[in-house]
Amino acid sequence: MDRFTKDGRLIIPLAQRKTGTDTAAEDKVRYVITEAYCPAGCNIIDSKHKIGGQPGLRMKFRRPGVEGEFVLSAIEGDFEKIVLSGELAEGVKDDLYCPHCDVMFKKLVNCPCKADADMVVIGLTPKLDFNNAIAFCNVTGCPNGSFIKSGEVIRHIRL
Repeated sequence: MDRFTKDGRLIIPLAQRKTGTDTAAEDKVRYVITEAYCPAGCNIIDSKHKIGGQPGLRMKFRRPGVEGEFVLSAIEGDFEKIVLSGELAEGVKDDLYCPHCDVMFKKLVNCPCKADADMVVIGLTPKLDFNNAIAFCNVTGCPNGSFIKSGEVIRHIRL
């Protein structure tokens, strides 16, 4: 079994499933983001703050009257966050920014969880490529808040 995907993401196998379950081989692994960049090319991997033993993705957030920073788990399907400053509120949309250069993360599409929710994009390469990126909702606690390859999001929206 390979340890890395074609785009350099570390593959962590999940615990063995019960026999007799119908799951694809892909469903048995979780991807770990090892490279992540803002639209201007700043690396947002934060090795000081680890979640699940892996460096997280550091971002700034803002909404009227509140701003701060948090670190998001880099493990696919893990919703854990470390709030470094400010306060995140369940069900509330925050605008997300690079913690280094303050550039706002780009919107890929609207998220269906709320009228003003966005699926924001984080590049997996220094030059933003929407086909080599991850996307997640900017509403705290949204069920669409897990990592989704942006090309898959675009294909699903077209259907």
